[in-house]
Amino acid sequence: MPSEQASRFWDMLRAMPKDDTPSIEQRRQGDAHAEDLCSEPQGVSFTPAPEVKGLWATPEAARPGAAILHFHGGGYVQGAPIARRKTAGHLALAARARALLPTYRLAPEHPFPAALEDAVAAYQWLLGNGAEAGRVVISGDSAGGGLALATVLALRERGLALPAGIVAISLWGDMTCSGESMKLRVHTDMSCNTDGLMELVGLYLRGHDPRDPQVSPVFADFSGFPPILCVVGSEETLLDDSVRIVRAAGLARVDATLYIGAGMQHVWPIFYGAFPEADAAIEMMGDWIRARTA
Repeated sequence: MPSEQASRFWDMLRAMPKDDTPSIEQRRQGDAHAEDLCSEPQGVSFTPAPEVKGLWATPEAARPGAAILHFHGGGYVQGAPIARRKTAGHLALAARARALLPTYRLAPEHPFPAALEDAVAAYQWLLGNGAEAGRVVISGDSAGGGLALATVLALRERGLALPAGIVAISLWGDMTCSGESMKLRVHTDMSCNTDGLMELVGLYLRGHDPRDPQVSPVFADFSGFPPILCVVGSEETLLDDSVRIVRAAGLARVDATLYIGAGMQHVWPIFYGAFPEADAAIEMMGDWIRARTA
């Protein structure tokens, strides 16, 4: 059962007025306020990373050589590093590792494979600037979680050094939207539904095959992958994306862990400081990252 604080938080968000037909520009403006209800990470310095049009989140206790590469969510249409600044700061604190938040190009101006190309380039740039592949974890939330997995697929195909692990928060990993939870959680999920997701699919793919593992990693072969941690809420329509990823990875003999937060909504760990489940999730992910980047 969710905590009292979490229940009140979700009730508050549920009661907020919503625009059912926002423009892309309105979505992008709104996403800039995604972390307004989160607490400010203490002891973290934020500095520009102009080479990847992003920013660094560096905790005072950052361990040399260890790093997190985090991709923001937003359905490949909205989002920016600044919209996950606090989340990256809290995750960097918990993992005692600096975190890099790069920009990647967005649809519809830049459809697939622009985001993936930028993600791979950001990883390569990170390795060229003091990070060691065996001490880097790639993370992401929502579409950013799917992009994290797609990035490692691309790295494997190109014969490049793979990271130490992948952390995916409420990942969107199926652009066919065929998971059973898309129907079972349609009345509980406050953020995602099939119609809205399929609109984003059209903007991002522009006719590209939605079963391509580099856009829908639920269809991927995970052989040789590094360990994976998927964190998702029980109330999400995207719940089955994480379940299927972890199952497929496990069948490929990859160390894969699934954590389902009871009563939690889409990307709930970003609300650090608002309710205890979010705080505990960040600490859990930080411990997991620290263990794999030791």
